[in-house]
Amino acid sequence: MDIEYSPMEYFASAGVTDPNQAVGFDVEGARAVAKAFGLTLNVRNTGFDALIPDLTAGRCDIVWTALFISQKRLAVADAVPYMATGHVIMVTKGNPKNIKSLDDLCGKKVSIQTGGLVEQRINDQSKACTSAGKPAIQIAGYPKVADEFQQIVVGRVDAVWETDTAVADWLLKNPSQYEVGFAMPKSETYGIYFQKNKSDMQAALTKALAALKADGTLANLAKKYQLDPQVLDAIK
Repeated sequence: MDIEYSPMEYFASAGVTDPNQAVGFDVEGARAVAKAFGLTLNVRNTGFDALIPDLTAGRCDIVWTALFISQKRLAVADAVPYMATGHVIMVTKGNPKNIKSLDDLCGKKVSIQTGGLVEQRINDQSKACTSAGKPAIQIAGYPKVADEFQQIVVGRVDAVWETDTAVADWLLKNPSQYEVGFAMPKSETYGIYFQKNKSDMQAALTKALAALKADGTLANLAKKYQLDPQVLDAIK
């Protein structure tokens, strides 16, 4: 896990660094699955860019950390979906730059977390801007989510492009200061990644997720962390 993504995985108290004391939907969900397997979960805190490389190198068994299922990642690892999600453009309260669509981002300064699907999508949109004769998006990329959000706090960017889960959590913690400029459809899913050709792992994870969804365990976790349980419909 990359433990810096509230409400999915984070440290509840300042000064806590032990990964096994992390909290959040992903952490508790992973513990519930490990319990179903009759195993004890050992959490490793890993930088975002190193998550999939660590998995493919065998330094962990699964990656469960609000990671989009993407074709690029599926080329080197397999995944099972567990949560529907989408992208959101967050702006300061009142939306002073009137950002209400992707085209409105042309020429604007936008912060993102690098190394993921958001970076791919914003680069695609920036190319669409220039192809239409508009200025490119001024992209400010950071390895940590906290750093990308900080850019709008200090006024260096006009918007933040992030997942709906991260933005919802930020809005709860910073009421009356920011708002959603616009939200994209929940057309993406977070996935639990595991090594290629592990059909037994895929079957076990799929079965455990379905059972934990059916008995209400995951729905209760979603509510605990202010998430809509309907996002769990990604679990089949």
